[in-house]
Amino acid sequence: MDLLHNNPMLQGVRQMMHAYAKSTIRPIAAQHDQEESMPWELMKSASMMGMSQTALLDTNKGALGQAGAGEVSDDKPKTMGRLQIVAAEELAWGCAGISLALAGSGLACTPVARMGTEEQKAHFREAMKGVDDKGHVKVAAMALSEPSTGSDISGLATSARKDGDHYVLNGHKQWITNGQSAAVYVVWAQTDATLGRAGVRGFLVTRDLVGLVPGRKEVKLGIRASETAQVHFEDCRVHESMMLGHKQPSAGLGDTKKMLDSTRPVVGIQAVGIARAAYEFLLERIRGWELHGTPMAGHQHIAFQLAEMEMEIEASRHLCHRAAWMADHRLENVKMASMAKAHAARTAEMVTSKAMAMLGEEALQAGHPVEKWYRDAKIFDIFEGTGQIQRRIIAKQATGLNAT
Repeated sequence: MDLLHNNPMLQGVRQMMHAYAKSTIRPIAAQHDQEESMPWELMKSASMMGMSQTALLDTNKGALGQAGAGEVSDDKPKTMGRLQIVAAEELAWGCAGISLALAGSGLACTPVARMGTEEQKAHFREAMKGVDDKGHVKVAAMALSEPSTGSDISGLATSARKDGDHYVLNGHKQWITNGQSAAVYVVWAQTDATLGRAGVRGFLVTRDLVGLVPGRKEVKLGIRASETAQVHFEDCRVHESMMLGHKQPSAGLGDTKKMLDSTRPVVGIQAVGIARAAYEFLLERIRGWELHGTPMAGHQHIAFQLAEMEMEIEASRHLCHRAAWMADHRLENVKMASMAKAHAARTAEMVTSKAMAMLGEEALQAGHPVEKWYRDAKIFDIFEGTGQIQRRIIAKQATGLNAT
């Protein structure tokens, strides 16, 4: 079944984004992968086309249609989440690293859209105006992960100590998208260790604040066109008005988890885009090959592997669309978001691995498209919560118990 059936808007977005990915992203994907460089020129032209780094802060749109991220009128189609899903799959089909470079600021925009006051949204937008001192489009970063705290966000060591009308941030963040180049950061820190999870809050921190020190850029296996770096905070003073949700009763870590429920379906569909790219490349090759004098696709063991790949790609895509549809309609999507992300990540690893094996020595060459997709796929089982974390969430939703 066509997931976009009877929805001309979603069909149009898919066609437009696919054409963009094919004509603009794919021709430069290998270069930025090899150079491990951000596609700054492409990001500038994309911004001029309306693909803004702060699109999620448009109060008429909201973040995945979630409550608190902008109002969605009852007389308008609730499709913001699925629009993101459709676009993200096509962009990742073009290149996962470049798609993350184009959309990486959305990780920081999402909590601001969900929890930010109008003053905070305006502050964020102002920090993102214009270009930086290198002439690059300004980007934002969400600083959550730490050297000793990846998926277990309840164990954050970065502290935010109250001092008058400011908070003083100290700590280290690692594996941060746009971490070295960001103009503004959303930093998650512990305000009161005695409160445990409830003490974790987000802060808007602009690059010009004393004590914010961008750190080393990481050298990565895949998604190399997207910058990942360390960020350090050394007695960095942030005004209390820049604490997300400071005028609302604190939900603490719960706010962070709800934010991830919004972003995980998008990460999942990016994995689907990688899997689809590898599958389509492999299928085209197999259709033109023979084995022992007969078409390769006519051999059952080959055909069954292709069938397995396509089944998993379709299943993953449906899970991502379902999770986004639930978010659009403001339905609880915790379990579905984790299922979408975990299943899609597994699919991307499986499809790219099988494609490597079936193509043989050819795909082992550096710069081969499938070799690149194979490297890109691995991260999707790790960031935004590992596959193990997703399964823990799914199991808890099913049983009501935390697995030990």
